[in-house]
Amino acid sequence: MFWLSLFRLVVLGWTIFCAIILLGLGAHALSAVGNLALPTFAWSGLAVATAVLTVVTVPAMLVIDLLRTGAFTSMIVVELAWLSFLGVLFLATGGSAAENAADFWVQCSTWSPAAARTICSETSAGAAFGFLGWLALWGYTITLLVLLIIHANRGHYVYKTSVKEANFEAGVPPSTTAPMQNTYGTETKPHESAALNPGQVPYAYPPTTTTSPAPTGHGQPAGAPSYPNAYPQV
Repeated sequence: MFWLSLFRLVVLGWTIFCAIILLGLGAHALSAVGNLALPTFAWSGLAVATAVLTVVTVPAMLVIDLLRTGAFTSMIVVELAWLSFLGVLFLATGGSAAENAADFWVQCSTWSPAAARTICSETSAGAAFGFLGWLALWGYTITLLVLLIIHANRGHYVYKTSVKEANFEAGVPPSTTAPMQNTYGTETKPHESAALNPGQVPYAYPPTTTTSPAPTGHGQPAGAPSYPNAYPQV
């Protein structure tokens, strides 16, 4: 499915971009907080941890999937689990930064010195990129999970393959029953099938009954049309 592979590539590329932005914002906030005697914000440390995990693992998943086929990291079930976990980290980063921006920052232009105003703006930017990374990751994982459920109901299980190998366009596999053959290699007839399968009820034709008309006392069979006799009976 070409559109799913393209969607996956775009989402993972966007996730790496958001992670790099969060890494820079979080690292700068951590280094500036000590110099400005500001309280340590949880979002900055969480942003750095989320960004490091994303930058280390997601490009590796893309490269391994490009160079190898059937790798463990390319399995759909592994990809779903790990990307969902990264989505939770992005959501936590964005939520923590948004909480700090709402609680501590009234207006960034009122803070002094300029470094404090920069930290104020970086907190709002960290919240934005945290939520943007979460939306992209969970949009892709939910789409992939829905496709897996739909095709699993059709008897098509692809969770142990990669996205590039999975054939999501496959329909319901046909259920064909081969006719039973006898010892001569030909298709068995109904009476032969009953002999091969003793427990099976044999197919039988409806019985036909033939009755011969019973003769009467006058030598004419019963049920035959009677005609009046032209000669008188003595």
